[in-house]
Amino acid sequence: MARRGLRMDNSEAHLDRIEAQRSTDDQHKRRCFPVNVIKNLGTLSSRSFLRRRGDEATPPTTTIDIESVPKFLTTLRLLDLYNHPGEYVAMNSEISSAMRAGNKEFLEKMESYETPMSCFKNNKGDSILHLAAAFGHLELVKSIVSKFPSLLLELNFKDQLPLHVAARDGHLTVVKALVASVTFCSDRLAEEDRERLNPYILKDKNGDTALHSALKDLHEKTKELHEKTKDMHWLRRSKSKSLSNESTHLMETAACLVNANQDVSFLANKDEISPLYLAVEAGNVSLVNAMLNSHVNNVQDKTFNLATQLKGRKSLVHAALKAKNTDVLDVILGKYPSLVKERDEKGRTCLSVGASVGFYQGICKLLDTSTLSIFDCDDDGSFPIHKAVEKGHENVVKELLKRFPDSVEQLNKEGQNIFHISAKSGKSTLFLMEHINKVDTKNHLMEEQDMDGNTPLHLATINWRPKTVRMLTKFLSIRKKLLDKHNSVGLRPLDIAEINLQSDYVFRERMTLMVLLGVYNLRQRGISLLPTSGMTLRSRSEKLGDGEKYKDRVNILLLVAALVATMTFAAGFTMPGGFSSSAPNTGMAILVDDRYLTTFIMNDTIAMLTSVLAIVALIWAQLGDPELAHRAFHLALPALFVALLFMCFTFFYGVLATIQHNIVLSRIISFVFIILFIMTGTLLTPYVIPQVYGLPIIGVLTSSYLDFLLLFVNEDDDEKHYTTGSSHTCVKSGESMGSSSGVQAEKSKVL
Repeated sequence: MARRGLRMDNSEAHLDRIEAQRSTDDQHKRRCFPVNVIKNLGTLSSRSFLRRRGDEATPPTTTIDIESVPKFLTTLRLLDLYNHPGEYVAMNSEISSAMRAGNKEFLEKMESYETPMSCFKNNKGDSILHLAAAFGHLELVKSIVSKFPSLLLELNFKDQLPLHVAARDGHLTVVKALVASVTFCSDRLAEEDRERLNPYILKDKNGDTALHSALKDLHEKTKELHEKTKDMHWLRRSKSKSLSNESTHLMETAACLVNANQDVSFLANKDEISPLYLAVEAGNVSLVNAMLNSHVNNVQDKTFNLATQLKGRKSLVHAALKAKNTDVLDVILGKYPSLVKERDEKGRTCLSVGASVGFYQGICKLLDTSTLSIFDCDDDGSFPIHKAVEKGHENVVKELLKRFPDSVEQLNKEGQNIFHISAKSGKSTLFLMEHINKVDTKNHLMEEQDMDGNTPLHLATINWRPKTVRMLTKFLSIRKKLLDKHNSVGLRPLDIAEINLQSDYVFRERMTLMVLLGVYNLRQRGISLLPTSGMTLRSRSEKLGDGEKYKDRVNILLLVAALVATMTFAAGFTMPGGFSSSAPNTGMAILVDDRYLTTFIMNDTIAMLTSVLAIVALIWAQLGDPELAHRAFHLALPALFVALLFMCFTFFYGVLATIQHNIVLSRIISFVFIILFIMTGTLLTPYVIPQVYGLPIIGVLTSSYLDFLLLFVNEDDDEKHYTTGSSHTCVKSGESMGSSSGVQAEKSKVL
């Protein structure tokens, strides 16, 4: 009796431990196992319990067929479900290895131990049932459950049951066996007590139920499988097939848990995510159907509202849109069409989320269900068409404009239309100009100013979008007054670029300023020149007394020029073919009369002298005078350009002079040289050839170099920032430099 009393105390302490980490909502009463139920059950086996169904000690229950009971449960004693024999003992490596390997015979050896098998735990708090379930050893799990059913409710250090670990790894047969064990015990309890034997809603330290554990991996594997099948290759087929099998096992495991308990689908973990939300994210139609049907079929009240039952995130339609799954979306909207009005945790409407992710089919289904949300803005003041334009989803924008042409006039809380949004993001500008120009013949959308007085051209400049600025300025060439339009702080687009230009060379910024300078120079009379690369441009706000910023730039160019001078100098005394050692031409080049050697010497001389010229110019730049350094660049860059090109010719003709008798090899060398020389010249030319304005034919030709450089500009900054130079510069697309106090301060210094 004393031993029995000790066991009962241990049971109560164990239940208290489980109860302490449970939620405080309506699940609380369903997870508590009352001690009086344990006492009433006594030591009855399942068979004797069934035979005494008529006794007053037998709780009311449904009729159960003894033949349908799994064999491994026929010897299970209900009292042992809560009867832990003593304190925990550290599990040795022999036991751990045996459980991981599924060694069922090792249980017989463990029965000879003085310490009961159920007391062993490893350093993670896992019992032998945790290990057997985690590695999917079904027969071993059955043997452990039949001998020690209390381990069904045993928690590890993460507060996870064996059911959690089996569900996490997708061991369907093990999960079914554990569910059958719980069901077997639950069916023998009274109705009010049966509801409390509910391990399915037990949460671990992350707030995850066993169903969460299964669906988390299902979601990740579904995404990975989707990425693999996008570009299927024969080398990846085996891995993709393996992923597909894992996803199937996890889905079936989740379905088993849903069937075991219908309410668990709506519980939220610590991240406020429910299993139903995870199933929608994973795009599993059958699982979503099963979860939703559990309430649709059982709820008699026609006014049942899913949103009131669902815990955590309620935006199921948003999740389906993000998963881009039309089947799941059909299921949700078919059963609960009112969910189309729900907003997510960020205050976004369903239509805005669909437009943001570019889910065209989903957008069409939403608009077919309800058109009212097209006029509902998010909490940040944006409308669905703004989101679609910002992300560059042109097919969605076209559909929205097709169904609701007036949406082109919608403004966000900053007073910005779709052209302002496009200019900030650098996406869909050309599409909008071609599409909207058909209905907006007066171009008033291009002329509109937001609350800060910025036009789309201002915003493209503020966010350093050279390609967008190029398109806008070409489109606005017939409306030159827009170039002179000032924002609320009195700045034109060109003023913004010149004031905010960094002293360090940032490609996007330099190209943006070059495009604007070119447009403004076209309006002036006479001939003007602009450096295509923008390397020698300076910001208006740049301090003339600061020459330190030129040092790194000068040092790099000086190093290159010195290397060219050294190599060409050495080549002048290392003639191809060597020198003659016989009189009367002792010390003379053997190939002195060869035309290739003559060209070699001429090119080498030009390369050497121009590199020296660049070195001299850069030495002046090192003296610290910013104005002198600025002018030195205008001389050093062309000189270095010529030196590099002629150094290429020097090498080429030097090689030809020595292999000219091998016609095949000479032709191969010539072909390779021509291809690579054209590529080198194309990359170098824009840095030294200026844009010419005022001469029609030459101006068009030289300005084409600017379009070539724009091909290398990357305007894709979805992370909302880019890093430049040695200093970290963050330009957020949502911030307006042209209307900020920083620009106003710079303007006060310059203007």
